[in-house]
Parts: sequence; structure tokens; C-alpha cells
Amino acid sequence: MPQIFQMPPQMANLIAAGEVVERPGSVAKELVENAVDAGAKHVTVEIRNGGVTYLRVTDDGKGILPEDVRTAFLRHATSKVRTPGDLESIGTLGFRGEALAAVSSVARVDMFTRTAGNTEGIQITLEGGRETGYGETGCPVGTTVVIRDLFFNVPARAKFLKKDVTEGGYVENVVTQIAVSQPEIAFRLIKDGRESFSTPGDGKMLSAIFATGGKDLAGRMLSLAVNMGEVYISGYIAPPEITRAARNQQHFYLNGRTIRSRLLTGALEEGYKGRLMSGRYPVCYLHLSMHPSAVDVNVHPAKLEVKFAREKEVFSAVYHAVASALEGNDEVAAIKARESARPREDNLTGRQQTLRMPPVRPAPIPYEAGPAAGGAFTAPETFSRTERRVAGSTPEIPYQTRREPAAQPSPRLVKPELDLTPPVEKQRSAIPYQTESSTGPQTWRPDGDIPSRTAPQTAEEPPAKAAPEAKPAGKEPPVREAPEVRVLGEAFHTYIIAQDQDGLWLIDKHAAHEKLLFDRLKQQTAEQAAQLLLAPRPVTLTPAEKAVCLEHEGLLRKAGFEIEDFGRAALMVRAAPMYLEEGDLTFVLSDIAGRLQSCRGPENELLEELLKSVACKAAVKAGMVTDPAELQAFARSVLENDSLRNCPHGRPCVAYVSRYQLEKLFKRVL
Repeated sequence: MPQIFQMPPQMANLIAAGEVVERPGSVAKELVENAVDAGAKHVTVEIRNGGVTYLRVTDDGKGILPEDVRTAFLRHATSKVRTPGDLESIGTLGFRGEALAAVSSVARVDMFTRTAGNTEGIQITLEGGRETGYGETGCPVGTTVVIRDLFFNVPARAKFLKKDVTEGGYVENVVTQIAVSQPEIAFRLIKDGRESFSTPGDGKMLSAIFATGGKDLAGRMLSLAVNMGEVYISGYIAPPEITRAARNQQHFYLNGRTIRSRLLTGALEEGYKGRLMSGRYPVCYLHLSMHPSAVDVNVHPAKLEVKFAREKEVFSAVYHAVASALEGNDEVAAIKARESARPREDNLTGRQQTLRMPPVRPAPIPYEAGPAAGGAFTAPETFSRTERRVAGSTPEIPYQTRREPAAQPSPRLVKPELDLTPPVEKQRSAIPYQTESSTGPQTWRPDGDIPSRTAPQTAEEPPAKAAPEAKPAGKEPPVREAPEVRVLGEAFHTYIIAQDQDGLWLIDKHAAHEKLLFDRLKQQTAEQAAQLLLAPRPVTLTPAEKAVCLEHEGLLRKAGFEIEDFGRAALMVRAAPMYLEEGDLTFVLSDIAGRLQSCRGPENELLEELLKSVACKAAVKAGMVTDPAELQAFARSVLENDSLRNCPHGRPCVAYVSRYQLEKLFKRVL
């Protein structure tokens, strides 16, 4: 009995479908590319349930002749190439003749098509690759293809499909890619009866970027147009302060075709070299035009990867185009000037949180009873320059004085000077601000009432010190007792310099603050981590980022976010983690989406990645000016906590130089 035999056509089509049709997004790509090749000026894509149960692509192209309709569904049927020489200069998006045959073998298909020279159109219906209906019908010039019940006859493939919102995101990403690469065509995407986006078809790439990516992105892009040898490069790149956690926003096009290329990615990132923080990736929409004979597009089943005949020339052209656009941008020049002046944690601008520390409970400061007397004054648990208005909560603001009675002069707030008095000769004050008036220094209460002056204490009567708090049984003692640490200042507004009796501590305030916030977020439940926004805030993301966020909505809720679909490429944020500024929501959600796309693992690991992103953005940034009182309290908090030695990403938070090392450095000891 022979062991080698030829597969029947249906089996061959199913195998081909496995290469071409991976999900609804793959079907949308093949059908939309056919519409572009047909010379369409308007293309409408409609999906339901992520495109699994219903996907329709309508175009106003030239249509298919009646005698060619049945042939179009045969395998390897194409109108794009006729001779082997045609493969050397392919100028169309499709050419293999596998799309319709592969799609029809795993779905229920209806096609309506008419050419300009015919008064009647043709309708053909197929189910699982077999024709079930054919006849004349009325329809406009062009072609409409309706796909229903994808993988209805291949349940093994259907079980690998993701949630409807995720599959819908893949479809939207495909249509977006083609819409930007073909700006002269007006594209429209409808998801579950609601328009997701539409492009004007005015021939301008920036208009398509605006329609698909939003005005915030389109308004910041840098244009470029460079002709180098046989390569013409045009398009847009984002300034260095607009980055992503993954490369999913790097869009490359070759002669109107969406492609993936490690060569182009490497050239792009080489052009940004020295301008981006490690782990951040640029955003671009770059279109390369070159002679079709200089590139081979027939190296990938889905035609996504290409091979260049002269790779070095292409790499050099992309690199110089990107570098020139960045060098010529005034905004980039200003960023480079700031970079040379001081280190930065990232290239982003916007509001940031100041230091937020665990409670520090030093000795109470007594005061005389007044109208609002109620006890001793203690330091606030957090200090914050920016106020976040949250429903049901009280904003955290530095203490302020109320209006003084008419009989007393109005006090003025002054920040305390850095106190270098040795710890044994002074009484540490827990009050971050003091008041001064013509009657001399005074202490003041949180309610703002000014008590009478307290009698000065003499050297014979040192101030009483509060008894230290009892430590929990079995807990290790802290690394350094708070009274032993004295902040001397900070270097480059980045590294806190603190002294104890044995040496010097250097603290990276961003890394330490990030670790502090990360630990606190991990200890909180979803209800504790989230704060309801007073006014829900819309956030614009890319279609793929939005789909990922909606797919992991439950995970985001555990991290403190409450989101919902807001149409097009937007999400409505109703709650956010308590340490995060509202102005940072877009960046953080985009960053989280990138991490979720690249990370695959248990839910607890994904949740940790989310919390790392929130903590990193909420932490104070290197180069930001911090009040001395905040530095003092923060340094004590860090050095009292054994866990604050490395940030969530593993980078050191503190470094120690002993007194012996210093004396050895200056040859005081051998």
C-alpha cells in the first residue's frame, strides 16, 4: 500500500488557511488589500463580536467580471502576476491568489460584485469552501465580501481565538495600518454598530494619523522627507519625550505595503541613540519608496517581511533621516540641553508627585491650650506640592496658617534652613514649616491658630525626649535609628547625601521612592489602591493598546484602575491608583498596555508589572527640586527600612561610604 499520496483540494485549502488565516484580523488584512489593489477610493470595514461571527468589507473598486467570480475562489487564482518576470517587480499588495480560497474554506462567505460595464451584479455564497449559491443581484459598482462564523468547521482553531474585544483590536490595528499607508483612500471602521474611526482620504499621512491615533499624537509628530540614492523616505517620527514600553507603535511601509523589518527597527533606534531611556522605544510612521526590483516581498506567508537587495544603503538612509529630523527640532535641542545639565529618569514632562513617605512619628511638640486645643502636634504622613481632587477624599496639602486676629501681626511662612547642628546638641522638630512675626518665633498648630509664645528653654533644662516606640516582637532592628541620620543636602537634585556617626549614605531618591510606593501598592487591596476621580477622564490610546486594556480590565481593577470603553480609540477612566496624577494616566495606561502585550505569565506576575509601572511614574523624578524637610524625613524612612535597598527593577537605591573609607581616601589612615 503506498504511503505517499496527494491531498484532496479541501485538505490543501485547510492547511493553506492555517498559514494565511490566523484570526479575523488576518481575514480583514487580505480583503482590504484586495480592495486597495482594485483601485478603491472608499473602503468600509464592519465587524461584530471581534469579527468572529461577522466581518464585512465593502469597496468601490473596479469589481470582478461575472466570468471570473467562481475562478477567484480557486487556489492560486490571481490577476496580479502572469509571468515569472512579474515576481521580480511586484507592485500590488496581493499576488499569491490564496486569500479567498483560504478564507472560504474555514468560514461562510457571501460576495457581491459588479463592474462598471454591467447593469447587474453577481452574488456567490460558499460554506466551508463549497459553493452553495450563485446568481445575479443588484449592487453598486465594486465588491462586498461578508464573512460569517469564522472557523465554524475547524473548532481546534476556534478555541485559540481570544476575547471579542481583543480580536476586534487586532482587526482595528490591521485596518489602521493600511489606512495610514494609503492616505489617498478613505477608510471607515465600524465595530458592533459604532464607528471606530474614519480617515478623510485626502492623500495626507498626517490626516490618517490624526484620525487613527488622535490629535495628541498627531500634533507632536516631526515630519521628514529625505531622498538618498534609490531610497526615498517620508513620514513622521515622535519626539523623544513620546515613547512606548514596546515597539508596537513603530510603523514601517514599503511602496504602500505594511511590513516588519529588524533592519528598519535597528536604523530607527540608532537614530534615537542617546536620547531615550533604556527600555523605552520610539514611535514612528515611516514610508519607504524604492524600485520594486530592489526588494523581495515573497519571503513571508503573510507578506509582512521583506528582503532588501542593498541593506546597508537602506539602513543608512533611515538612520540619517531620523537623526536629521531630531537634530533639526528645536524641542529636541532644548531637551538635549536639559539632559546635559542634569540626569533624568525619563524624557517625559508633566506634573509629578513629590515624596510620599511612611508615617514618621517623632516626639510630640506641646503647645498651650487655645480655642481649638486638642492635643499634641505631629508631622504629616505625606508632603505633596500637587493636589489631586478625588471624590470622597481630602487633598493632601502642606499646612497653612489661617487669617490672624486683628490684634496680632500676620505671620509669614518660611521654609526651614538646612540644620547642620549635631544631633546630640539639638531637639529635632517634626514641624516642616514655622511662622515668624515681629514678636519672635512661634510654633503653630494644624488648625492655624497661633498660641502664645513659649518660654525659651535653657541649657540646664534640656527638652524632654519622648520614649521610643515599642518594637514588635521578633522584628529586626532598623538599619539606622532616625536620630542618627542627618541630611547634608543632595547632589544634582538626584542623590540625597545623609550622614550618620560612621559614614555617609547616598540615596537615589527616584529609585528609593519608587520602591517605597511599589511596596505600599502591593500591600493594598483593589479597593484601597483605587481612588474615584471627581470627574471621569477620557484617555486616548491606539486601537491595539485599548484592546489590551479592555481584555485585562479585571487585572487593571486590581491595580486601582476603573476603565470602560469610550468609543474610537479612547477609554474612560473613572478611578486610578491613589499615587498617580491625572495628567499621567495616558502615559501609564499606554505603558501598561505595552507591558501586557510583551509579558506572558501568571496573573500575579502581570499585576506586579502593572504596579511597577504605576510606582515608576508616581515616584519623584531625578532632577526635581525637593524641600529639605522632605529630604530629611524621606532619608530617615529609607534607612529605617531594610527592604528599600533596590528598586522594583533591581537597581540599587542606596550606597554607603564609611568614615574609614573617607579617611583612607585622604590618607588619614593607612
